[in-house]
Amino acid sequence: MGIALTDDHRELAEVARGFLTSQKARAAARSLLDAPEEARPGFWQGIVELGWLGLHIGEEHGGSGYGLPELVVVIEELGRAVAPGPFVPTVIASAVIAHDGSADQQARLLPGLIDGTVTAGVGLVGGLRVSDGVADGEAGVVLGAGLADLLVLAAGDDVLVLDRGRSGITVEVPENLDPTRRSGRVRLDNVKVTDDDILSGAAAAALARARTLLAAEAVGGATDCVESAVEYAKVRKQFGRTIATFQAVKHHCANMLVSAESALAAVWDAARAASEDEEQFRLVSAVAATLAFPAYARNAELNIQVHGGIGFTWEHDAHLHLRRALVSSALLGGDGPARDVFDLTAAGVVRENSLDLPPEAEELRTQIRADAAELAALEKKAQRDKLIETGYVMPHWPKPWGRAADAVEQLVTEEEFRAAGVKRPDYGITGWVILTLIQHGTDWQIERFVEKALRKDEIWCQLFSEPEAGSDAASVKTRATRVDGGWKINGQKVWTSGAQYCARGLATVRTDPEAPKHAGITTVIVDMKAPEVEVRPLRQITGGAEFNEVFFNDLFVPDEDVVGAPNSGWTVARATLGNERVSIGGSGSFYEGLAGELVKQAQRRSDHLAGAVIRVGTYLAEENALRLLNLRRAARSVEGAGPGPEGNVTKLKLADHMIEGAAISTALAGPETALLDGPAAMAGRMVMGARGMAIAGGTSEVTRNQIAERILGMPRDPLIN
Repeated sequence: MGIALTDDHRELAEVARGFLTSQKARAAARSLLDAPEEARPGFWQGIVELGWLGLHIGEEHGGSGYGLPELVVVIEELGRAVAPGPFVPTVIASAVIAHDGSADQQARLLPGLIDGTVTAGVGLVGGLRVSDGVADGEAGVVLGAGLADLLVLAAGDDVLVLDRGRSGITVEVPENLDPTRRSGRVRLDNVKVTDDDILSGAAAAALARARTLLAAEAVGGATDCVESAVEYAKVRKQFGRTIATFQAVKHHCANMLVSAESALAAVWDAARAASEDEEQFRLVSAVAATLAFPAYARNAELNIQVHGGIGFTWEHDAHLHLRRALVSSALLGGDGPARDVFDLTAAGVVRENSLDLPPEAEELRTQIRADAAELAALEKKAQRDKLIETGYVMPHWPKPWGRAADAVEQLVTEEEFRAAGVKRPDYGITGWVILTLIQHGTDWQIERFVEKALRKDEIWCQLFSEPEAGSDAASVKTRATRVDGGWKINGQKVWTSGAQYCARGLATVRTDPEAPKHAGITTVIVDMKAPEVEVRPLRQITGGAEFNEVFFNDLFVPDEDVVGAPNSGWTVARATLGNERVSIGGSGSFYEGLAGELVKQAQRRSDHLAGAVIRVGTYLAEENALRLLNLRRAARSVEGAGPGPEGNVTKLKLADHMIEGAAISTALAGPETALLDGPAAMAGRMVMGARGMAIAGGTSEVTRNQIAERILGMPRDPLIN
């Protein structure tokens, strides 16, 4: 868990964490809880010497010449430590001046902010007015006002940059909810200003930078809350076992991780967007703020909950995070970010996916672009034949069926095929099963089945679930009895998607009832058209019948159709389940075009849903988070950073996202939801169908258990065999 993906960024994060640990930053924060006055932390000079205050500033001004991507890595670590001091407001100020200040303003103001002799306070939501060279009004609550030498304050569309001691400026610092970094009220009375004090038209850009950097601190705090809660749960015992074994606690921790990772992905991309496109940056910074501040506040609360009574004591550090989270959310959170996500999306602003690819990508691109152009010129059947022949049909599959493409080649292929208008076939479940055959099947099985499936001559289904083996897929009771030349199979499968039109299926069967649950399973290929196979469609709550019950009545399966060795079928099944869950979690959206439609409906029918713009804006932020989680997974592959938590997190988020999108749709449709015709016809159908996605491929509850156990390292329930 963490923003850093590249080797350089991970090293920077480790240095920052080590420094803050050695300097006892958390203890320094605690010491301010009852302190009558705030002072710069003792490690401030160390921060200056490390050059962190100028990471994002050009070398011509004494900075390091990097950018926000490096700065957020450091700020995330400060957030983990709840580090005291004016670092964040100071770097917000320097980022704003570096972006919108004149050459003279930059030369005058940046050196002091970089060398630590000047600290800043930032207030971007007040009501200041500037007229005829005079500034008046309430600047509102200003972050870091307690130690600020320089004040960066919004005034309409502009930003004022003023010395604290200027005549007419009043700074009041009363008792603070977060005394580790004190904010205050700032008022201007007849303050004379000149062009040297004004960053013209900079308010929106300043807000985007403030949101991104404060959100980076929030995701660091949110992540530390996850880790703190998990570590405590692993050692705290109640009822004779650690509370980490309780499902309710696991689900709290899993939800905390999902929230933190979603916000983290948005902050990561916002920092990247700052140097790419200003409009896109403003969108993703609003996404980051929409997700990060509530995630931090909620995770801080749940961290206290998991700790129980000890977490509610003054002596425990948990409330330091809650204080910081509540203040950050109050200053730059609330409904504003979600409203901006909505407004920017409605105005047509879209954040484009982008990844920095290594030099070899361009060498690949020339050939792939030529191949894509050749494919685009073919008619549909010839195009599919050529895709299969060249391995482009599934580039990541092993040769000869795929191209054994690494992450870079896959990404370049996607880009060039999309640009050329070439669409690869969608195989769905057939693809999951056929890849399993390639991984675990015999040469004879591969020769018989793979090419037919790729040409869509045969469609496959997956026969794993049973009445007593749903999410617990290993609780198989369908019995396979050894007979001459193969196996006789009797039993029932259920929830089998597409079984009514499939030619073949991959089934798990119990071949050794005396063996442990996972050890007595065998995976077999089933002829779905055999007379001993009975398929009964199950009508769903939507009215359709996409899945089925399947009964085996003395079905004979020859030895040549056993995949893998007998009694080792759980390994084969897990490969297929892995392929399934990657596919289900591999998209940022399920109902194509729903996000855009919700924006239109909220504009037309907001009277049907209180706070429609905010709720749709939050939905849009989550939609971006899903896209960015997938993008980070691709970035990990490119960087060789190893697997991260994004796959399981995306699977869980996607189900909740579909349900929320359908719920908003019906709310906006209002009374029209009752009728299955007209413009609102899809609303009712969507809300009826969306619930299934929290069940398909493993229920959301089981996914939370998997996140807790496999990603967070929490133990299984000892009462489960």
